[in-house]
Amino acid sequence: MKNIVVILALLTVSISASAQRVFSASEEPVFSTAGDSLRYVQINQAIRKAMEQKDILPDSLIKEFGQMRTRITSYRRQYKSSAGFVTIDSLQKMTDKSQVKLLSITNWKPKKLPAEVYACKNLQELELVNTRIKNVKQLKKLPALTGLYLLNNKPKGRLTLSKNKTVRTLVMRSDLPALPRSFAPLAALERLDLAANTITAFPTGLTKNKNLKQLILNNNAITKLEIPELPQLEKLELTRNKIEAIPESIRNLSSLKQLTLNYNAIKSVDPAIANLEKLEQLSFYQNKLTAIPEGVYKLPALREIDLYHNEIERVTEQVSQLKKLEILYLSHNKILSLPMTLGNLNNLQELYLSDNKLLELPVTVNQLHNLRVLRANNNRLLQTPDSLTNFVLLENLDISGNQISELPTGLDNLPQLKILVMVNNPWDELSRNQIPTLIRTLRNKAVVVHVEEALEN
Repeated sequence: MKNIVVILALLTVSISASAQRVFSASEEPVFSTAGDSLRYVQINQAIRKAMEQKDILPDSLIKEFGQMRTRITSYRRQYKSSAGFVTIDSLQKMTDKSQVKLLSITNWKPKKLPAEVYACKNLQELELVNTRIKNVKQLKKLPALTGLYLLNNKPKGRLTLSKNKTVRTLVMRSDLPALPRSFAPLAALERLDLAANTITAFPTGLTKNKNLKQLILNNNAITKLEIPELPQLEKLELTRNKIEAIPESIRNLSSLKQLTLNYNAIKSVDPAIANLEKLEQLSFYQNKLTAIPEGVYKLPALREIDLYHNEIERVTEQVSQLKKLEILYLSHNKILSLPMTLGNLNNLQELYLSDNKLLELPVTVNQLHNLRVLRANNNRLLQTPDSLTNFVLLENLDISGNQISELPTGLDNLPQLKILVMVNNPWDELSRNQIPTLIRTLRNKAVVVHVEEALEN
């Protein structure tokens, strides 16, 4: 019963977000036959009615519900009007349309925008939801328009955009891969969000958008990257695609500050990534890297790198070149050891090493005086650094799930400590005797301490 409730909730509400707006949508299952679609609706109605009346669901209905789910071929996302937006029905009843700033046109069948839209002289954001509009024309008649959101707009053929000098944000959400041939008509465009469009290649026709700063391509089917010269781009998101390699053309993004490549199948990264001299944030979360790419070590402005859930076995001495690095995510890899040069990362504030195969931490870790977070749980550590007193800013320390037998010294002298986790270690007898006193001392300082219950007293 609980699982059915969760499934129904997932099908009913799905949130898709942009930096400026949050879009509400429902995920509707698609079946190969109309009969299956109808029966699925009937079963859902029966289940909802039973839940509302707190009746016991028949086993036969639960079984049929499971069987129907195996026949789902895909999902169709249906968007809803955003809260706070005036609807087209309401607009048509207004005598004074000049004060409308947010407008949503939903389930509009004609291919053109309704004429009433152009009477909204102060319109700032226009949303087209579940429409078939092919030509978004005469946008120059809307001098205040800055945001245009096309949610499940499915014209026959490619969408055509008219010239406009005010629209700074364009969001397109659809399961049609056909994009406009060019976004050049939107001369002021700064943010282009093309997530969830089933596109298979990097979009073309962007080189004339001289003001483009952000490009969002998450949740598509992009396999191969052919990146044009976009020297003004500062943010690129490619999460949940099918990318296996980062090509040499990555150098064409010379102003890039943030690059997100989570949930792909990336195995190789061209050394040309080193040309991204302004890159500050880089994320390879959940990929197939076996080593930190050579070019990554040469990124002079890098402040944060996420390498969680890869297959990395070692970190080279070149890590010391990342002088500005503040956050290093290395958890869930296969790392056996860390270089002594790790201690040269003077700006490092957060170090995540959980779920690797580390036998020890380099003694130079003590040189990381700015460290606030150190998570080294679920490794094979036999000991921690000799003394932790150098970590005067340390707030969060997790050394659980290791082979540490001797209690580290200095734990009670960390002035900023807020969380200490050290469960599942084979403490020796002396340490087991010392731990209860340490716990009382730390908890008197409002530190949250996690140890086995047997060691509490």
